[in-house]
Amino acid sequence: MTSHHHVDADVIVIGGGSAGLSAALMLGRARRRVLVLDNGTPRNAPASHMHGVLGRDHTSPLDYLKNGRADLERYDVTIVDATVTALGGHVGHFSATTAGSPEDGRNAHDGRTFSARRIVVTTGLTDLLPPVDGLAERWGRDVVQCPYCDGWEIQDRRIGVLSTGPFSVHHASMWRQWSENLTFFTDGGPLTDEDREKFTARGIEIVEEKVTAVLVDDDRLRALGLADGSEVEVDALAVGLRFTARSELLGSLGLTTVPHATGLGDVLEVDAFGATTVPGIWAAGNVADPSATVIAATAQGALAGAHVNASLISEEFDQAVQATRPRPALDGHFWDELYRESDKRWSGNSNPTLVQYAEHLSPGRAVDVGSGEGADAVWLADRGWTVTGVDISEVAVERARGLHDGVTWLARDLLTDPLPPHSTDLLTLHYFGILRSGPEEGLARLVDTVAPGGTLLMVGHTPSPGHRWAGFDPADFHSPHSVAESLDPAEWTVTVDETRPRLVDAAPGTPHVSDDILVAVRVPERVVQR
Repeated sequence: MTSHHHVDADVIVIGGGSAGLSAALMLGRARRRVLVLDNGTPRNAPASHMHGVLGRDHTSPLDYLKNGRADLERYDVTIVDATVTALGGHVGHFSATTAGSPEDGRNAHDGRTFSARRIVVTTGLTDLLPPVDGLAERWGRDVVQCPYCDGWEIQDRRIGVLSTGPFSVHHASMWRQWSENLTFFTDGGPLTDEDREKFTARGIEIVEEKVTAVLVDDDRLRALGLADGSEVEVDALAVGLRFTARSELLGSLGLTTVPHATGLGDVLEVDAFGATTVPGIWAAGNVADPSATVIAATAQGALAGAHVNASLISEEFDQAVQATRPRPALDGHFWDELYRESDKRWSGNSNPTLVQYAEHLSPGRAVDVGSGEGADAVWLADRGWTVTGVDISEVAVERARGLHDGVTWLARDLLTDPLPPHSTDLLTLHYFGILRSGPEEGLARLVDTVAPGGTLLMVGHTPSPGHRWAGFDPADFHSPHSVAESLDPAEWTVTVDETRPRLVDAAPGTPHVSDDILVAVRVPERVVQR
């Protein structure tokens, strides 16, 4: 089995319907760790039976899912009965937070956040029932939608087709195959002369009065009540429903829906294999294809699962190749060569996190570590700070010289040649790589530069498992969070230690969409407890 220590699972499947369980089955058989998060609301739950599924025709849809869950028990697939309340992250490290399910304490994980390298969205869609009295209560029984799913059971009976828009003409034409006794209710909407001619030629009656009620006797649909007080007897009602993809939480991942070709609702856009427009996320079933029957959604889930596995295999080969390549020494020469690759390495704009957290501080002494081409140091100097910009690259420092008279520029490795203790009121480190393999005293001496009452601001890329830079894994470096954990609480007050979305786009070709941020204030000397 593939091992990956940064995440809870290789893949999170959101939704435990036929598409979701099928994707989980394919991935489980590929020896992937899979987590299925399911809130127990499949689209076809109101139906007593499902049809058109080879080997399972006329089976209860809930029994079908129960059997599907049983099939997964032999694999490394965990099903959590819970509602997803938040999604985040990026390819390689997605997160899903759940609220749990009070109906099933056995599997509920209230408020827990799970992580995975990939996500498969199989949340389905919500059918939007017309506002007709009594219709919702008969939905899935004698008020139906799909002729392939339910037509055989009501063949040759009196079937009404209720218009919900232009696509309903096609819908009624389909239903004519299952019964000659068909009535089309325009519900007050328009009908072209051409469509009237077609319906008349095929013996389809047309009723233009608005439908107001579904009338039932002895638990059977008897008739439709009209706005003029009249009734039209029918045994079943077919409705081409409007719908909306269950996508409320997906915007946080960068996913948006698109209008479906029928004009009846919106769906997630996917390619032929279920891949969405966001790297690392696939979708299958009705959330992407509202016309997919159970067997079609099952096939789509299997296809998506196979392609998710293929993407993980490709990633693992890339990781293996990168791991065998020699890693450079991250010394001054390395950074000099990096800066020489272009006349201007960075945008020239100050980091927005610096602006956010430093603009309210009283100016004093500031040290900008990894000052690069000088934008952050200049921003501080413009606001009255006495600034020292320090970078290990002589090329970077030479570019920055002369930008501002209030900045002292140093080409220096502060991990081996530190500044004096307590010599600055603000120490800023933006995306400054400190290897964990380096000497421990180097990091400690760097942090000790901050004077009592001073502020430490450290910003780093949120680790993206699978992404390597210059041969290094993100886990090879100290993170703002690990630095926060190393601070003595008797000497430091940590005010911010969290992950936030990046305020500006990352460099092209990188997967970073969020930052880890540490803000800590050194306790003034007079109140330090020893």
